[in-house]
Amino acid sequence: MNVAEGLFDESPNYRWWALGAVMLGLFLPVLDTTIVNVALPNMVGSLDTDIDEVRWVISAYAMSFAVITLASAWGRSLVGAKKLYLFSTFLFTLSSFFCGLSPNLNAMIFFRVIQAIGGGLMMPLGFTIITEAFTPADRSKAFGFFGIVIVLAPTIGPILGGYLIDNFNWRDIFFVNIPVGILSFFVTFLILRNDPPAKVLPFDYAGFISLGMTLAFLQMGITEGERWGWDSRFVYECWTVMSISFWVYVYTAFSVKHPILDLSIFRNWDFSLVILLSLTRAISLFGRMFLLPLFVQSYNRFPSIDAGLVLLPTSLMAGIFMPIMGILSSRSTDRGKRIILFAGFALLGLSQMFFTFLTNVPSFYQLLFPQLLFGLSMGLINALLSSLPQNLVEPRHIGLASMLQSNTLQLGGAVGVAILGNILDHRTASFVDQYRSHDILSAYPMQKTLAQIHLEAHHGLLINESGSGVANGLLSQMIHMQASISAYNNTFLYAGLFGLLGIPIIFLMKRFTHESLAGKPTDKSTMGGFAE
Repeated sequence: MNVAEGLFDESPNYRWWALGAVMLGLFLPVLDTTIVNVALPNMVGSLDTDIDEVRWVISAYAMSFAVITLASAWGRSLVGAKKLYLFSTFLFTLSSFFCGLSPNLNAMIFFRVIQAIGGGLMMPLGFTIITEAFTPADRSKAFGFFGIVIVLAPTIGPILGGYLIDNFNWRDIFFVNIPVGILSFFVTFLILRNDPPAKVLPFDYAGFISLGMTLAFLQMGITEGERWGWDSRFVYECWTVMSISFWVYVYTAFSVKHPILDLSIFRNWDFSLVILLSLTRAISLFGRMFLLPLFVQSYNRFPSIDAGLVLLPTSLMAGIFMPIMGILSSRSTDRGKRIILFAGFALLGLSQMFFTFLTNVPSFYQLLFPQLLFGLSMGLINALLSSLPQNLVEPRHIGLASMLQSNTLQLGGAVGVAILGNILDHRTASFVDQYRSHDILSAYPMQKTLAQIHLEAHHGLLINESGSGVANGLLSQMIHMQASISAYNNTFLYAGLFGLLGIPIIFLMKRFTHESLAGKPTDKSTMGGFAE
């Protein structure tokens, strides 16, 4: 037998071997979405830059990742899924090595773009490989196990990154990819079937450039808007370029025979709703992953590693329930699947709202219940929601559905962090103004507290300053702290509402499996989105 064709081609368990190979490989690009964040302050001195410029290490990766996914289906039709996946794994691993060696910021950004090209091709290809290996009825079971990677890898990122930085060097966050990448390359080489390329269609360069610019400037506008303000000139310029690029793409999509993104896929009502459902999940999921560590680091003085560990119960809970719910979903009717998704999104919203009662949390254990509840919601949602986009489209659109699923996860995370970060800032300012109002400052409890602060300050807390000055300073600190805590509580409420937004979408869906695919195995000759 030719090794290149896979050692397990004839095995009745080939699909599970293929799933394991993809899970191992995709752990790396998902991990890299969070592990680099904790290293940015350490990169500043080594790369001779400042904190604003070093953020491009993350922004360049996110933008390139989103753009390159557009070419995954066409690339697959050119050389086949296995060869392109192997090449992507090699590219990701090699670029990780050079990221670790980067002497300056420009080199780091360049190799991060190359790394994103590898990761951006791997992600949709991985979804497609899993989809092809399993029948529509069994895909939720497969994605139940695969979902462990999607939930666990972003959580492990800050924990592993913090450990490597504290005990070794920030460059090791890139070097750690190398042994796993090499192992993934050989496992993929030995296991996956060597699928033949499909009929290659002309590449839509105009569509790729215009839609790629749309995604890139959308990512840039979100990132810079959160950092510099949504009314800054640069952000307006990003929105302008994005809008023009989008309408150029819409024109090209209806002008060429084989567009890079076939918009006819959105005529499928249920598929469009699932993509919208995935967006609300991503906003709520990544928004919480942004808010909770920030909260405990600000008001509990948790070290970076402990702040990352706060998210671990959720991942463990989700990891336990996703395979179970994947098996249950594969045996459920459309009504059963609707109930599973309803319960999952209801718990997603409810678990976020438990955080609206946080004050100065004194211990890790007070966070445990809402975290476990959140993990249960992910266990209910992820397995089924990850398999639905591929199950709802025709076989020729499976590659396209995988690409859209990957981009929705990436963009939803960026949008969630930007929206909730903006809400947090505005609510903080609003609460500061509210707590400084005459009604509150003149209230009896506040006057009594001020009198006590003034008395203690006057009797020697700070000898060289007047009691009044110290009292006003302490009062200002108290107001800002309480305003910020109240703002976090409000922002978690909005995160919960984004989760609850999924519920009406679920009831608007008509079916959960494409009528032409129910119970049928995958026809590999029509995969990829560019094959006829």
